[in-house]
Amino acid sequence: MRSTATTLAIGALTACGMLAVPSAFAADSVSQDVTGGTLTAAVANLTLAGVISTHAAQASTGKMILTVDDSTGTGAGWNVTEQVSSFVYSGPFSGTAIPAADFAITSVDAASSSAGQAIDVTGTDGAPTGPQSGNMTGGVTGSLDSPVKVLHAGATFGQGTYGQGINVTLTVPADSRAGAYTGTLTTTVIAAP
Repeated sequence: MRSTATTLAIGALTACGMLAVPSAFAADSVSQDVTGGTLTAAVANLTLAGVISTHAAQASTGKMILTVDDSTGTGAGWNVTEQVSSFVYSGPFSGTAIPAADFAITSVDAASSSAGQAIDVTGTDGAPTGPQSGNMTGGVTGSLDSPVKVLHAGATFGQGTYGQGINVTLTVPADSRAGAYTGTLTTTVIAAP
């Protein structure tokens, strides 16, 4: 009989161990909102080297530095255009404005990346590509009397900070009066593939 009582006691202890309630696990979550930043483009002020008034038109050259930053978090891509106004005369000799058509882009440097999505000049890794190819293009030349698209990033590209040198020439007309001539450059960036 002892054998049966011992077996029943061991069986009862085992059953009690199985009836113990296990720890409860809850599926909790952690949330994070990300707010989109801004899309900006700017060109620093540029002062061209002075020229001496002559009886022939002459070219004055310089380099504008374009900076574009896409921190929107949308991946929409973007387009940057440049346009200049006429160069208004200020001075004592009744000079006239230099037409906006006399200010032109002669060439552009390759775009560079300083933060964010890298530039892939081969166009193979899904990153924006350098001027003249792929998903980040530039390289337009010509007069800035009407808007000219100078740099473009396709959809899902251009998510970072980029710089580009834009080489320009102002043709100063023959017999221009001594004084200062100032144009207003308008840089426009829009989100668009």
